[in-house]
Formats: sequence, C-alpha cells, structure tokens
Amino acid sequence: MDEVTISAKALSIRYADLVALDIQSLEVKGGVIALLGHNGAGKSTLIKTLLGLLSPHRGEISVRGNGGASLRPEHDMAFCPENGAVFADISVERYLQLWCRIKHNDGDFYRKAGSRYVERLSIAELLSKKGRALSKGQRRRVQTALGFMSDPKLFLFDEPFDGLDVQRTNDLMEIVEEERAHRSFLISSHRMDVMERLSDACLVLEGGRLLFAGDVAASRIKLAGLGVDNLTDAMRIHLHQLRESTQTRL
Repeated sequence: MDEVTISAKALSIRYADLVALDIQSLEVKGGVIALLGHNGAGKSTLIKTLLGLLSPHRGEISVRGNGGASLRPEHDMAFCPENGAVFADISVERYLQLWCRIKHNDGDFYRKAGSRYVERLSIAELLSKKGRALSKGQRRRVQTALGFMSDPKLFLFDEPFDGLDVQRTNDLMEIVEEERAHRSFLISSHRMDVMERLSDACLVLEGGRLLFAGDVAASRIKLAGLGVDNLTDAMRIHLHQLRESTQTRL
C-alpha cells in the first residue's frame, strides 16, 4: 500500500482578515486519509492549500511520499472537486480528447492506457453528451476518470460520495480499494460510514483548527469519548456537543 505523510507547522491561511485555517502542528500518515469536520471547518481550504491554490499567510505545509520526497501539486497530485467541471458546450468525448492531448500528447489515451477507468466509471455511456447535459454525479465520474488517468501519487477528493446511490457508492469504494496499492488518497466527506470502511487515518478539523490527526479508532474517542463504536455516531455526538457549546457561549 502506498502512503503519504501530510505535515504542517505554524500554518495560517487567511481570506482578507478572516483566519480560515490555523494549525500549529500536524503530522498524519496514511494510504487513505479521511478529512473530516462540519461545514466551514476548513476542509476545502486545506485541500486548496495542499494543491498550491492558496498561499499560507505564515507557516508551511507539505506532503511527502513513501521515500520521503516532497510531492508537487502540478506533477504528483490530482483533484476531483465536489461539483466536477466539464466544458458545457462540447461532448464528453471531445473533452477527454482535449485533456489527453494536453496531459499525454495523445488524444486517444483514454481509449488505451486510460480505458480501464472509462470502463470502471461507466464513462462510455456519457461520451456523446455535452457537458451541460451531465448531472452532478456524471460530471464527477468524468473528473474522477481523468484524475486517475493522470496517475497521481496523491488523489484528493472533495465529497465524492455525496448524492451517489448505493451501487455507485460501492463502485467508487471498490475503485479506491483497488487503487490504494498504487497511490494515496485524501478524501473529504460527510459519509462517516464510508470513511470508516476505507480510511486508515483521520484528519479532523473544527473551526479552522486541528482537532485530531491519527488512526480511526482514536478519532472516535477524541470526538465522543469511550463507548462509541462507530464513526457516524461519534461525529453526530461531537456536532451535538459543538452546537450546545456554541449556544451556551451566545
């Protein structure tokens, strides 16, 4: 299994005067790392920072591979956003050809080495459709296929299971399980049941700060204390406690 180590020190990310992320110290290692937290906790900000789309106000963050070498966003990472992004006025097939020419200098790459992802993610049925005609889930499948075709060392997903039915959820879980021998994953998701099955490490944010980084069992204890045997209940209890604490302060 491939693994990465995500490290940060004195990291601060700001949007104007708003501090969106403030992490004094972080080190977490895993093959599939779950990025967890409530809405507004800082998950998307952390992903954008890892991708080099946001620059730290201060401090630093890095990702290292198994051999200790730093991973570069432009060469070693792929990202599938929550809503996906496919050109609206061209067909999916033309979009794939354009991307493959840019990335691999071969417009037919998706029919060759990339064909297993086209098949695995049922992209063939979408090839004739224009981007504007795709559903959210279909756009995400296209972006996921392209992400795998870039052969990243780290694949970052933002809410990949949101809106998927049981079959599509199981299909994507199987693909992640198959691929984890060749690459690592950082997955931001509210699907605690799925994350508990897939992940070997958790990174939990709360209000832009690091609440916990480590293995899944320890994360349940951190979130809700002893006696909770699944991540779904642990997060539910934690969010209930967080709401009560916020109301008390108000």
